[in-house]
Amino acid sequence: SMRKRIGILLVLLSVLFSACDPDVAGEGINLPPMEFAFEVSPDTAYMKVGDTFTIQASISSTLSNGVKLTDGEGSVSIYISRGFEIPRVSFDDNFTALNNEDYKIIIEKGGVKWGKNEVNQIRSFSSSPTGDSIIMAYKFVFLKKGTYVIGGFQPLFYEGSKGKTRWNAYFNVTNPHWNELWQVSDVPAPSINEDSYKKSYLIAITE
Repeated sequence: SMRKRIGILLVLLSVLFSACDPDVAGEGINLPPMEFAFEVSPDTAYMKVGDTFTIQASISSTLSNGVKLTDGEGSVSIYISRGFEIPRVSFDDNFTALNNEDYKIIIEKGGVKWGKNEVNQIRSFSSSPTGDSIIMAYKFVFLKKGTYVIGGFQPLFYEGSKGKTRWNAYFNVTNPHWNELWQVSDVPAPSINEDSYKKSYLIAITE
C-alpha cells in the first residue's frame, strides 16, 4: 500500500541518515540554532493498549546570542510508524501510524502539522514563544498493539520578526530501546554514538 511504502521510505531516511545540516546559501538564517530535548513519561520499552505516553520539551525563548523571541513559529519534523511484530524484525512490517487509528494524540502545548494527503499523519511538532519559554508537550494514547517508532526528528525552521533559524530535537533519554525492539537484519539499529540513536524512541504496545 502507499501508506506502507511511504512509511518504509521515511523510516529508512530517518534511520540511515542522521540529519545532515549544511548551511545552505539563500535560506536566510540569521539566528543561532535551537534544539529541543524531549523528556518522556513513562520511560519504558513496554506499555499496554490504552496507556498514555507523554513527551515534552521546553527551551528558553532567549537565544544563545541574547535575542529574545516574542513571536513567530517554528517546527521540527517527526515521523511515527507502527509494526505488528514485537520486536520489529522485518522492514515489510512497517506502516505510517495515524492519529485516531493507531493512537490518539492530545496536544497540551504547541501544535502539530498534519500531512497534506493523509490528514491523520503527523508531519511535525510546532510551537511559538510564550513568555520566557517555547514548549512542545503531547500525550499519546495507544490504540493498537505493535512496535511504535516515534521520532526520526529532522530539523525544520523557525521564523519570526527577529529572524530565522533551524529547530532540531532529540530524546533526552538513556535508552531509546533500539536494542530491545529493533532487530531488522538488513537495517541495523543506529549505534549509541550515532546522531540518529537519540532521534527516535521505540515502544512496544501489548494487550
